[in-house]
Amino acid sequence: MGVIEKGAVRELLQDPELVTAIIKAVIEDPEAMDDLAEDIADKLSDELEEDPELMRKVVEAVMASPEAKKRVIKKVVEDLS
Repeated sequence: MGVIEKGAVRELLQDPELVTAIIKAVIEDPEAMDDLAEDIADKLSDELEEDPELMRKVVEAVMASPEAKKRVIKKVVEDLS
């Protein structure tokens, strides 16, 4: 098997049906979804550390949610114990 160049992969990803099939397969595979979720979380975590404006927006969104606010309060109380 040969090495596939990035340009060839990008060209393949221009096919909407192929992209849809890949997305469906990833969503249906729990291990693939876990890996993807971890990768996304890692990238977002890095961005949140480097971008104070993005962090501010996330905090505002969290604090706008009563359920999320309860979880933050619970965590603060746990940390104080």
